[in-house]
Amino acid sequence: MWISNKLKSSEQKPFVEAQSVTASGKGGIEAVGSSVERQLSVFSPYGYSYSLPAGEKLLIVSGEGVKAGVGVVMDSSLKKGEVRISNAFGVSVLLSADGTVEIKANKITLNGEVIANE
Repeated sequence: MWISNKLKSSEQKPFVEAQSVTASGKGGIEAVGSSVERQLSVFSPYGYSYSLPAGEKLLIVSGEGVKAGVGVVMDSSLKKGEVRISNAFGVSVLLSADGTVEIKANKITLNGEVIANE
């Protein structure tokens, strides 16, 4: 019985914590909270890629000996059903609740044919 108790106590417990990003690069993310995590992988939906700026809050989770970032704090100013894609420089695309698509950018480059509904 003491062997099974010893094995149970050495098992890793699941870990979930929001940590502050301190560095981001090709080697992964570094974040600080109750501990310092280095070379973290960050997971996102298929087709989305991003480079997290320092200071962003990142949710870190672990299981089976692997730690990874799974998301950042979302914009709480959106209305129900709205979607905003934005970056740290103020560029954004908003799909609004009233059907409007709002694009904020210094320059928009179209690469392909533009077809308007006729």
